[in-house]
Amino acid sequence: MSLTLDTSARRVEHAQMFIAGAWSAGASRATFPTVDPNTGETIAQVPRGDATDVDRAVAAARRVAVEWQFTDAIVRAGLLRALAAKVTEHADELARLEALDSGHYLAKAQELVGAIPLWLDYWASLADKVGGRQIEVPGNKLSFTILEPLGVTAHIVPWNYPLLILTRSVAPALALGNTCVVKPAEDTSLSALKFAELVAEAGFPGGVFNVVTGYGGEAGAALAAHPDVAGITFTGSTETGKQVAKLGADHVAQVNLELGGKSPTVVFPDADLDEAVEAAVQGFCSHTGQVCVAGTRLFVHRDVREPFLRKLSMRLDATRVGDGFAEGTQMGPLVSQRQYDRVREYIEIGKSEATLYYGGGRPEGVHAGGYFVEPTVFTDVVNTARIAQEEIFGPVASVIGWSDEDELVEKVNDSIYGLFAVLLGRDITRLLSTARRLQVGGVMINDWFGELPMTPHGGHKQSGTGREEGLEAVHGYTQVKHVAINLDPLRPATDWAGAPL
Repeated sequence: MSLTLDTSARRVEHAQMFIAGAWSAGASRATFPTVDPNTGETIAQVPRGDATDVDRAVAAARRVAVEWQFTDAIVRAGLLRALAAKVTEHADELARLEALDSGHYLAKAQELVGAIPLWLDYWASLADKVGGRQIEVPGNKLSFTILEPLGVTAHIVPWNYPLLILTRSVAPALALGNTCVVKPAEDTSLSALKFAELVAEAGFPGGVFNVVTGYGGEAGAALAAHPDVAGITFTGSTETGKQVAKLGADHVAQVNLELGGKSPTVVFPDADLDEAVEAAVQGFCSHTGQVCVAGTRLFVHRDVREPFLRKLSMRLDATRVGDGFAEGTQMGPLVSQRQYDRVREYIEIGKSEATLYYGGGRPEGVHAGGYFVEPTVFTDVVNTARIAQEEIFGPVASVIGWSDEDELVEKVNDSIYGLFAVLLGRDITRLLSTARRLQVGGVMINDWFGELPMTPHGGHKQSGTGREEGLEAVHGYTQVKHVAINLDPLRPATDWAGAPL
C-alpha cells in the first residue's frame, strides 16, 4: 500500500520502501520518525533500511539493467514524459508532502514541484539524441565511439530540496539507460516515496527505479559501498561526500559530488541597491539558508556599505517568517532539531567574532516546538572568521567590506569552497572580468539563482566534482566505448619490427 497524506492532521501513513516495483517494510522491520519542522511533531514512521535492503534494491536494479539499457531510447523518453504528466497531476499532494517534511513554505514547495516536469521533459528530449562520435584516423579504417549507460546508479539525496535534487539526477540516469537506487535523506523521505508511486503508474518496469529509506551511516553507506553500483551521485556536506567517494573508490565506481559552499554575493559601488538587497536576501534566506549555493558572504563595497545595510534591515523587517502552511509565509523553519542547534551555535560564535547587526533570535508568534530562527546579519566580519569560512546552512550572513578589486578577488577565493558567486553592479565589463577570476563553478550577474535543467551546475575545490544538469551531465551517467573497423584486408607482416605488436 502506497503512502497516504492527511494534510489537516499533518500525518502520513503507510510509508514503505519501493523495491522491484513493490512496496515493502525493511528487512529488520525497524522504523524511525520523521517530523514536521514547523512543530517538531512526528508526522510519519519510515522504514529503517540497512545493508540487506540495499542488497535487495541493487539486485533488483541489476536484474533489469541490460533490458533497460537496450530498451529503445524513444520508449524511455515516452516513459519520462508520462512521469512528467503524473507529477503535474499529483503536484498539490507532492508540494504538501514537501512542505510538511522539509519546511519549505507551501507556495515555494508548489513552485518547486511545478518545475519538476522541466527536468523530466528535458532529459526525455535528449534520450534519443545524445551519442558517440566518428573519429578520423589514418588508413582505411572506421573509428567511432558509443555512449553506454554505467549500469546500476546510486542517488543519495539531501534533505534541503528532496524532490528536485532526486529528479535532476534520476532523470538523466534513466534517460540514458541506467537503473536507479535512491536513498533519500532520513529527514525528508516522503516525497521520494510518492515519486516512486508515480514512477510505477507511469509504466516503468519494476526494478528500474527503487527507493531504500534509512540513515546515511547505514543504508547510505551500504549503497555507496555496494560492488554492483557503477555510479554514485551524492549531494550533501563536504565531509560526508569525502566518505562517499572513499566508499565508491573501493570498487572504482564513478562518483559525482555536489558538496558544500560558502558563496559570495558581491555588491559593487555602482549597483542598484534595491536590487542588490533583494538578491542578497534571497541569497542567504531562501529556504532558511539551507542551500548549497547560499550567498552567506556579503562582500559590500565600502562606499555603499551604510545605505546598503539600511535597506537590508528594512527588507528583513518585511520578511514574514512562520509556519509553512500559513498564508503569506516567506521563510519557514530549519529542517530539524539538529540543524536548529547547529545554526544557534554559529550565531553564538558570530557574536564573539563580529558585530551582530540584525536578528540573532527567534521570531515571534511561531510554534514553540518549531525550528525557527530569525534572519541574522553580522558586520565587521574578517574573512578568516569561522562564520565567514564554515558552512552554517542557515540564514546567517557575514558582511565583509572591500574597496580594491584585487583585494576582493583574493578574499572571495580564500575559501576551501568554490560552488557559486553572485555579482551585482552596472559595469558589465568589470563584472565579467571579475567573474573570470573567481574560483567557482557558477557565476550569476545581477540576479539571484535559478537552477534549470539545461544549465550545468557544480563546484570547484571542495565544493564537488562533476556537473549536474545540462549536456555536461551526460558524462556523469555514461561511459565511452571505442569501436574500430579495419576496411582493408589484414595481411601477415613481413617486417615484425614494423608490426603493431
